[in-house]
Amino acid sequence: MAHKVFIDGQYGTTGLQIQQRLEAHPEVDLLTVPQDKRRDALLRDECLNEADVVFLCLPDDAAREAVGLVTNPKTVIIDASSAHRVSPDWVYGVPELPGQRELLLNSNRIANPGCYPTGMTLLTKPLVDADLIPKDYPLAVHAITGYSGGGKAMIADYKSRSGADLEDIAARPKNLDLMHKHLPEMQRIPGFQFPPVFVPTVGNFEQGMIVQVPLHARLLGGPATALHERLAATYGGEPFVHLFPLNDQSQLEDGFLKPTACNGTNRIELFVYAADNGLIMLMARLDNLGKGASGAAVQNMNLRLGLDETTGLL
Repeated sequence: MAHKVFIDGQYGTTGLQIQQRLEAHPEVDLLTVPQDKRRDALLRDECLNEADVVFLCLPDDAAREAVGLVTNPKTVIIDASSAHRVSPDWVYGVPELPGQRELLLNSNRIANPGCYPTGMTLLTKPLVDADLIPKDYPLAVHAITGYSGGGKAMIADYKSRSGADLEDIAARPKNLDLMHKHLPEMQRIPGFQFPPVFVPTVGNFEQGMIVQVPLHARLLGGPATALHERLAATYGGEPFVHLFPLNDQSQLEDGFLKPTACNGTNRIELFVYAADNGLIMLMARLDNLGKGASGAAVQNMNLRLGLDETTGLL
């Protein structure tokens, strides 16, 4: 018997991506609200409480409000907003992180991770746990992402431009107040004492992401080889995580690493680059709308329902 699933906010960017994945999912029946009735509170309430799994694809305040409307104790809520990612009553939805899969199997409140933190936490948490990165490390995180992460308004803005007007927004750093909403999970989930310095850049491409964590070997608990070995031991056998060899060159095109190679998949690729001068760069490549959002949400659903985690995902 198929599981009933409802997407609250199904017409937003993440909601549409989840819906696309679930329409081909063999174990799911989608409960839908027609677009012209999306403000029908009674119909929405019925779907929220009839569903086995509810995906919340809403702004933070609306997500908190929606949780209060779910009175069915059996309903599993997977929240794609940032409202509950550091809440003690919710489980953080990255199954590959040490210990998380067991917690997710038994939770009815799952906080889907942010796209940037997905790359950053997978790169750093195993190394913090092994004392290879000190918890008080003065961490910086850099990232470049496609404009789809900004939602419908940003997508429309980029697609409406051309020529020199488009070149003007080819790459733009944002969140220069240094208070990005992902900072709480980027600090808490890996276990750092202080938040990282984090300024992402939006590039002139629709989907794709690279997250970078620069390190100095002299401040670490081991060399780059130890970092790479720890990541290999942590993620060996994970279907969606691929760690490339240390200083891998196979993915470079004329010396460049393309951010779009994982687009359309739930795959995340990890890299470790190191130089003789003690400089190290950890890198993660993923689809910001895949493993960074909708793909991760479906993976969490599969896990929680006792299905193969790869069902309906590439």
